[in-house]
Amino acid sequence: MKKITNISLIILVVTSLFSCFKDNKVAFDSMTLVEFQDAIVNSNALGKTFPLLGSTNVAQVKVLRINLVGAQRDKDEVIKVSIDPTESTAIAGVNYDLAGLATITIPAKSSFGELKVNILKAPAQSGKTVNLVFILEGNGTDIKANTNYKKVGYRITL
Repeated sequence: MKKITNISLIILVVTSLFSCFKDNKVAFDSMTLVEFQDAIVNSNALGKTFPLLGSTNVAQVKVLRINLVGAQRDKDEVIKVSIDPTESTAIAGVNYDLAGLATITIPAKSSFGELKVNILKAPAQSGKTVNLVFILEGNGTDIKANTNYKKVGYRITL
């Protein structure tokens, strides 16, 4: 009889523990942010707060993916991007060309946008590198740049 009472008591305790768990409905209710995917998956460069991705001195198009962290939007969102004047040593028209694009469009019902950068073939200079660093600025209203992942750059070997 004691054995049955102990087993019944254990079953009662175990079922009462599991019956107390609340169903968590996860909903994103924080500020909507944008961030560079490459800033998330790559380590920061030595002495920097952002990664510097390698690039060789050949004409090529580099694509940087931008993540929208938050609920997808019903309309296209235009995100501003700028070149960091203190960290960048690359020269527009010589080392890179953005074709006048200083914005990225994240399409409606999407969480991603792309920044396309034309890396130009510059005159070769043995052992020299230049940096091209981008800063996300958000859309100017309700989408802000994630502080930790708003910068990413290219180190272009000449």
